Amino acid sequence: MKMKKVVVAMSGGVDSSTAAYLLIKQGMAVEGVFFVLFDNPSNLELAAQTARFLGIKLHIKDLREYFKEKVIDPFFEGYSQGITPNPCIICNRYIKFHVLAKLADLTKAQFIATGHYARISKENDNVFLLKGVDNKKDQSYFLYGIDKSLLNHIIFPLGQYTKDEVKKIAETLDLPSKVAEESLEICFLREKKYYEMMKAASGPIIEKSTGKTVGQHGGIHLFTIGQRKRIGVSVGYPAYVVQIEPSINAVYIASRKDAYMREFYVDDSNWLCEPAENKFKCEVKIRYAMKPERASITLINNHRLKITFDNPQFAPTPGQSAVFYEGEKVLGGGVITELVQDS
Repeated sequence: MKMKKVVVAMSGGVDSSTAAYLLIKQGMAVEGVFFVLFDNPSNLELAAQTARFLGIKLHIKDLREYFKEKVIDPFFEGYSQGITPNPCIICNRYIKFHVLAKLADLTKAQFIATGHYARISKENDNVFLLKGVDNKKDQSYFLYGIDKSLLNHIIFPLGQYTKDEVKKIAETLDLPSKVAEESLEICFLREKKYYEMMKAASGPIIEKSTGKTVGQHGGIHLFTIGQRKRIGVSVGYPAYVVQIEPSINAVYIASRKDAYMREFYVDDSNWLCEPAENKFKCEVKIRYAMKPERASITLINNHRLKITFDNPQFAPTPGQSAVFYEGEKVLGGGVITELVQDS
């Protein structure tokens, strides 16, 4: 019987390296691919060492130009317009899985895989994206933008494991990547602060409750909704950024309670489970590190939605994603674009 073939994204880190090993252990023919996303990428040598250790071929794909166009440039442009992009979601949606699928076609592989902590479930003719079993490490939030047609060809070998179990496997095997440091939240910044790499015009900091200008900022790129630190003004109470208005280059501040909002709009939505009705209830996450909360979803058109939480949530942030869940199942998601103030 011919072995099933899989192409796995290998960053040189513990997770993707262990994922490759587990696929081999499952009896699959495995080939790895390292994506060069920016100059002098870290862990390329570790990925190569791990591939040699596992006895598999490693492809190297230079995606620097594409990554700059789709991820890096929109990241800085977003901050300059007062929004807070999520580059990992953008990369997964528009680059990583599409390139893996193309390489799978070229190498005649039936499957693609990554080291994400998430699961794929198949029920009859339906395929679903599920949360990983490790609640602390579940990465399904970053994966809602995957093309639904790819789900049937994706394997997430780590979805059934905890992070501690994965580390133990790597250490027991003595994988070269066991020494790799945890990946950075924004890989291309290399521990630099994004705001140190940008310059923008100064503008007013306005107290929302009074409309008074209480200070000046050095550029709206320095701020995100819900921010408490580095505001640079004193108003007699703990102040939070609650609104950024690029049209007048203004940052609005208020108390923490004013950063809680119930309603906002989402655009550029992607569905992994098509909604049966134009309005329905589910659970929603508006950031990776939060517990999903109950909300109503109202479909306005094919890509625009209105989200109404049962209870106001802290700092929904334009540019970040809202991801929809039904229990363990990811229904879909989209990008937060417009807040409904004073809702």
